[in-house]
Amino acid sequence: MTSIDYAARFEGLSSDTLFALEYPSGDLDRPEDTDAPQEFVEQLLVVLADWRQQLLAGARTDADSYQAALDAVREAWLQYSFRWEGGPSLPYPFDLPQRVTS
Repeated sequence: MTSIDYAARFEGLSSDTLFALEYPSGDLDRPEDTDAPQEFVEQLLVVLADWRQQLLAGARTDADSYQAALDAVREAWLQYSFRWEGGPSLPYPFDLPQRVTS
């Protein structure tokens, strides 16, 4: 049985990914599919729910990758939801840089 590569589904996910779904032609003056970003995130949430179930059942051990994927979805949706022309300048990502320990 082949193991599902859940983490691959979240690689490169960012608010830019969601904006590209809303504006597939690149014309930022005319959104073409305003539902596409939400539908995409909903699909990712279904993947996360399945992945979580596999982790809780002990069938998988990649909890760190799961957490990274969950954080990527949160970050992308947060940035997408609050970014608009003339809006505040938001950091990307919101996370603080990791401290280097000696």
